[in-house]
Amino acid sequence: MTSLETLILTAFVLIAIFAAVPAIMWQIYQYQALAEARAAVAFLNVLADSIESDMGAAYAQKIVNMPQLRFGELTYSTTTLGQCNGAPVYNTTLTYKSPYLSLFGLYRGTRWRSLVDAPEPPIAINGWGTSVSLAPRIVRYGNIAVVLNITYTASQGALGVGIYYAVYSPKTYSADQCNFNTGDTSTVVVIPVVIELR
Repeated sequence: MTSLETLILTAFVLIAIFAAVPAIMWQIYQYQALAEARAAVAFLNVLADSIESDMGAAYAQKIVNMPQLRFGELTYSTTTLGQCNGAPVYNTTLTYKSPYLSLFGLYRGTRWRSLVDAPEPPIAINGWGTSVSLAPRIVRYGNIAVVLNITYTASQGALGVGIYYAVYSPKTYSADQCNFNTGDTSTVVVIPVVIELR
């Protein structure tokens, strides 16, 4: 074999190797992103379970450690659900987004609605496309509606290592004092929760 033939064969082999590298790297990133997404869904479930377990414990405080997010990001959106006796009631949704994902279905709860009946959990987690969201909703327990009034802040110099939350004492209103849909209920219990990125 001449040196020219060896050079041509080596060039073709190198082209084949470098053509395969991006596909191999994409597969590696996809596997790592899937592992990160599982950790993010587990984190959202732990956060929801923890907040719900402390719903009746006024002034409960905890920090839930966050997984390291390299392939996706955790975002939030806060909307005003309405008012009770002039005080605003907020609805904050935490969303994990990653372009490597394809998630569909509920990971917590059986219905993705803003008003549900017990025994549905007050916080639902839903995967849709490239994102998975944690959202509080109104839960009816007979003629009583329970609402989590969740607000979000970030501490100064937040590093994204955890989420701190504090549950405050519930406030009770008659249903006609609130201007959002609670179904056929006579009493509305609003539980204030502050979530803070640490």
